[in-house]
Order: sequence, then C-alpha cells, then structure tokens
Amino acid sequence: MKIQLSILFFVVSLCVTALRAEVRDWTNSAGKTISAELVDVSEGNAILDMGGRNFEVPIGTLSEPDQAFIKEWSKSAPADTAKDSAIEPNWDGEWPRLISADIKQDIDVLSEEEGEYIYASDHYEFICDVNLNTSVVKRFSLLFEATNQFCRELPLGMIKPFREERHKIHLFETKDAYVSKGGPPDSAGVYISRGGEGDILVPLTSLGVKKVGSSYSVDYKEENTTLSHEITHQLTDKEYGVAGSRGWFTEGLAEYIANSGYRSGKFNVDDLQKLKARVTAYGEDGRGGRALGEEFNAPDLNAFFTQDYGSFVANAQLNYGLGALVVYYFFHMDGEKDAANIKNFLKGLKEGKKIPEMYEPLLAGRSWDEMEADITKGWRSRGVRINFQ
Repeated sequence: MKIQLSILFFVVSLCVTALRAEVRDWTNSAGKTISAELVDVSEGNAILDMGGRNFEVPIGTLSEPDQAFIKEWSKSAPADTAKDSAIEPNWDGEWPRLISADIKQDIDVLSEEEGEYIYASDHYEFICDVNLNTSVVKRFSLLFEATNQFCRELPLGMIKPFREERHKIHLFETKDAYVSKGGPPDSAGVYISRGGEGDILVPLTSLGVKKVGSSYSVDYKEENTTLSHEITHQLTDKEYGVAGSRGWFTEGLAEYIANSGYRSGKFNVDDLQKLKARVTAYGEDGRGGRALGEEFNAPDLNAFFTQDYGSFVANAQLNYGLGALVVYYFFHMDGEKDAANIKNFLKGLKEGKKIPEMYEPLLAGRSWDEMEADITKGWRSRGVRINFQ
C-alpha cells in the first residue's frame, strides 16, 4: 500500500500501537510526524510497519534526517544470503528433550580496538565496548549457543540457525550505554530487526557480568534466561513473521524456548513447570510472569490469530501468555501429538500463504470453535483452564 505520510499520520492517530526498540519517529516535508518501524526499502519507497500493517512511503517526501537514516540502514541491513538455498531444513527430526551447548568451545578474539572488542564463539560475534576475559565470554556464550542449538534441533524447518556467518550481539558495560543505542530502559535485551534480519543489544548486567576491580566476572546466580526470547527472534525465519503469524506464533515460540528450564548451557524441554509458572503466575523465580492465573478468559481464537502486531503487544500480558500456551499445544497436544499440523502451517508460510488460507493446516478440518475446545481440553488436563470468548 503506497500512501503519503500525511494520510498515514491520520491512520495512526486512530490506532493504538506499542513501540519497540526498532520504532522511530518519521517526519515529512510538511512537518507531520508518525512512529513506525522501517522494515524494507523498495523502488524509492520506505516500507514502514505500523502495528503489523505495512505502508509504502516515497523516500523523497521524508525529511533529510529520515532519508539519511534510510541510507545508513540500507548499508547495515543484512541481506538474505544465497547460501540459504543450500541449507536442508529440519522437518523430520525427533522433537528434542534435552539441549546442550558445547561447553568446551573456544572463544576467538577477533578485534581489540579501544571501544570495540570483538569475541567469537561457534555461532556468534560479541561486540563489546569494554575488554573482557575470554573465560567470561565463554561462560555467557553458553546461553546463546544453547538457544541456537535448540532452534537447530526443533523440527520446524528454520534456516537462519544453520547459516555459516555468525550472528551479531552488541554488549554494553552500562545500562545507559545500552539505552543510548536503542535498548528499552526496562528490558534485559532487545532484538533490532531490519526486514527480518538484525542484531541483538544486551547490557552486560543482563548476562550476570559485573566489574570486580579492573576486570569482569560472571555471577552465575544473575544469568538472565529471558534473553533466550530475543535470541529466538534473531534465529526465526522471516517468513514466520508475516501478518497472521507475527504475534501469537513468533512470540509464543520465543516464550516456549525461553521457558524450557535452562541451566548452565542446557535446556530441559520436558520441564513444563517453568512455562506454566511464567504464564499463570509471576514466573518460577517470582519475576516477569504473565500472572494470568490457572483460569482466565481469552479472546476468540480467530481474532487472536489475525490481530495486528500493535494490538498484540499493547496487551502483552494476556497475548504473550496465551501465545505460549497455544504454541505449546500445537507442539505437544494437537492431533497425534507429532506437531504435524503446525509444521504444515509453517510450510505454508514458506510458500507464501496468507490469511485465511494459512490457517487451514492448523484447523485440520475443524471449525474455529472446535479448535478452541481442543486447546481448552488439552490445557485443562495440565491444570490450566482457558475460557475462549
């Protein structure tokens, strides 16, 4: 949809949107300003994401600072690699039960220039603004490597975890430095997306890294496993983040992985209690939970799936929690408990299917009411009652 910014500003004024770190203000030559995420540049147009809807805005109608931002963004936005076509997607592997990172992996030092120290594990580059001991990097890299291994072993056809190039993680000594680069003040870390590709920003404190004298050490008790949520976003194929899937599936998948019982480089996928506590209470450790209770009301499932992303994040407690339960249902409870229906749903996304056709594999011949009843039945047997409206 191509639209002038003045009209787009009017559209936005009618909507409630939740801003993420990649959202910024855009101004046209008439001084009209809106907040949106730049997701692509095509044929002289900026593609701006507003609450899950994409609008094409002619770059020439934007302010000079906006045009300069687009120019720099285009230089840094990772392009889809042609090597992806050579990667064989994992659709048929067994569902993982225990995920382990390689605790013996070496950490390479790629650069030690003042203000930018770059360290590399098997699948990540850690770009830090302070000098760290490789033993410290090795310790916190386990969380990233274990999450990568988790995404590799999930038989969901994802390509990005298998790419040869390392994924980039930007680390900051202080929370202020993290916030100045776009990190939300109340977050442990953030994935900055550029058209389905991007980097992760993390303050060192979120990794349990603390300064002791003139050096740094890791406080094992302070490891922030919620970062696995953002790591998962970085590894999720962009085809899975289209309208109709971005939200309930992308956030549900990230919640599923982040709450699969992580400890010291290992994920226990069979540990349901952490996910259940995350959704129904205040989390296993009493922090960060969705606190929906063991019985709660949920929206109509069709409306929940098709809502725009802005609406989804605007009611994060309910939508993230319900998304986690629904994704878990399709992975472990649906049909023959082999995740066949959701695999076919994801294969359809790879083929470019849109709403409503994309949902046919999930419905599997059921009505929406029947699928709601099946989800309710599945979770009731595990102590959670979902009352779809």
